[in-house]
Amino acid sequence: MVETLITSSALIAGICAFRLLFKGRISPRIMYAMWGLPALRLLMPLFYPADRWLKTLRSSFSVMNAVDRLHEQMIAGTEMEPLVDNILTGRVRGYANPDTLPQKLVGVDWQMVFLAVWLTGSAVLLVWILWVNFHFAARLRRTRVRCRGAVYGVTHLPVYRVPDLRSPCLVMFLGEQSIYLPEDLEAEPEQIEHILIHETCHARHLDPVWGALRCMLVCAYWINPLVFLAAYLSKRDCELACDEAAVKRLGEGSRFDYGRTLIALTAGKRAFSDLFCISADFVFGRKTMKERITLLAARPRTTALTAALVLAVSAALIACTYTGRPAQGVQKRTELWAEYFCSRDGRALAGLYRQERQDGFYGMEPVNTDESGNYLGFGWSSPWPMDGRYDIQAENTRSQITYYAMTSEPHLWVWKETLEWEKSDGIYYVDREALSIFDAVSGLTEFEAAYGQGIEGTPLDYRTNGMGAALNENVKGDPVMAFLAAPETAGPYLLNLEGGRAAAETVGDQSSVTYEFRDGSSVVIRMERPFGADGIWVPTGWSGAVEAADEAEVDEADEGNVGVTPASGEPERTEADLPEAELPETEAENAEAGAENSEAEAVKAVVGEFAQAYFRDDPAAMARVMTGSAAKKIAGAGEQLWDRLDAFQIKGDLSNAENRDQLEVQCEYRVAGEDSFTYLGVELVREETGWSVSGYYLEK
Repeated sequence: MVETLITSSALIAGICAFRLLFKGRISPRIMYAMWGLPALRLLMPLFYPADRWLKTLRSSFSVMNAVDRLHEQMIAGTEMEPLVDNILTGRVRGYANPDTLPQKLVGVDWQMVFLAVWLTGSAVLLVWILWVNFHFAARLRRTRVRCRGAVYGVTHLPVYRVPDLRSPCLVMFLGEQSIYLPEDLEAEPEQIEHILIHETCHARHLDPVWGALRCMLVCAYWINPLVFLAAYLSKRDCELACDEAAVKRLGEGSRFDYGRTLIALTAGKRAFSDLFCISADFVFGRKTMKERITLLAARPRTTALTAALVLAVSAALIACTYTGRPAQGVQKRTELWAEYFCSRDGRALAGLYRQERQDGFYGMEPVNTDESGNYLGFGWSSPWPMDGRYDIQAENTRSQITYYAMTSEPHLWVWKETLEWEKSDGIYYVDREALSIFDAVSGLTEFEAAYGQGIEGTPLDYRTNGMGAALNENVKGDPVMAFLAAPETAGPYLLNLEGGRAAAETVGDQSSVTYEFRDGSSVVIRMERPFGADGIWVPTGWSGAVEAADEAEVDEADEGNVGVTPASGEPERTEADLPEAELPETEAENAEAGAENSEAEAVKAVVGEFAQAYFRDDPAAMARVMTGSAAKKIAGAGEQLWDRLDAFQIKGDLSNAENRDQLEVQCEYRVAGEDSFTYLGVELVREETGWSVSGYYLEK
């Protein structure tokens, strides 16, 4: 019923606009006939088979599409949404401690309240309309006197005179149609002829039947003020159509005489109840008289071009108001979801989520609300999917969106969001959602999940996405980002790999980086240096993924042969088998120094990444290298300082770092234009995944 109210209102508004624009340019009978469109639209829901058929009509032109978009953008996700949903569907939601008026109102079944008011108003209006019409008809029949004489040959209908009648009219009572004239009517025979022909035209147009239908629709849809407007204008157009038909029957030579008859019989002010009277009056108020006389003088004719335009407008109105929203498939709905997600439009996303599963929406990681639920925020500053960079795969009622989140460095992360859809009233809504953020890929399974779609030709391709060139410029002269100049460190960084080790085989500007994860699985990353000999290395693809289990099987198969020499068959003692004392002293020292240097470099890399995020005022990037508890309350420098630093150095005792669980270092820096150094202190702890920042401070 809500859809009927919306579409019929749009249809009535469209016809009113058409009536205003083409007034005096088309035949009044055509204009009168166009009111059949909203009448039919309002009738169809009252007959179940017709309403059921109507609901199968779908169109991208339907006004319901705009209504849905309006709901998603302005109502979904607000405190008004439960109340609107209550009114539209009858679902009642109670709040334990309602704070706002909408929360208090949502506990009432407003659909039932409105339905009760609607039905009560319809019943009262129906009784009143029946009383008005039966009372009027009964009075006429009780006081009427049959006219004789000049009426014969002019009309086939019986003609009566009645006292206290303001205007001649045609009345149908129990199937009988009769013309009634005021008893005190003083008119020339020619004027009597004009009146009788006019009322006979009403009878031929079945206007009493259309009048009864008009009153019935007003009873059914009295809650919509546009229905009253349509009833009033259609009754005026009914009189204009009969004027045109009467002049056609009388002949063009009688046009102005007919107009003078209208002026002579102009009635006084009409009563409101006249709108609900099914009788067809000769004069419908003073206000309509000017319009009728103007049209009589204008002699509007419908040209072929105007007729074609009328057909086009009618077709457009039907397409917009007789059809519902198209049944969008999972693919289309997923595209809408991805668009709203990237633009951080939480309210629109809430509108795409099933109303019964809104707890699932509010449980999403990017959703932020206050305790009252009145505020709805979505997402964070960085990293975040930008510029609509996403890919969609949809099958049946499940879809997956691959986002490419970006920071200002620039640097990309792969996010994968899985959506499960459920259809309700012909529309798909999200039933379940799961978001995976691949910001620290530590195994082959994660790697394949993140980069299974490949790299070349995707937004991850730093050679063509525009970010590689920008990153190449940003890292020039930046000691913290110098690792991008080596393929074995650039590849893991740009692909967000963590906890493993890499080895590169480089030939010219091409390199193959074998990355081994902690679990023993490995992958070969193809790297390229597209920005010159001094430029950064970027990944272009990957292959040769080997699972840890496969390597274990190989090791087991060769277990009896490892370290056996062909000559003796005796196990060969390798350096790993020898006690440390048997190793040459210099080699043992080098191995220890290498381990210490590797650990120190790991600490510096974490501190450098943290410091750069701090000076770029990027709390999200800071949080990636911090412990979970420390990342909850953080803040950056408050302004973009990184590009303004003219000195930066990491200082601190990193000796024996591989045997320590806690460290504290300082980043000595100076902002251009300042005379003194400032120190960013960074506290670190060792976790299973490596070093993490547990706290930080500033001091002069």
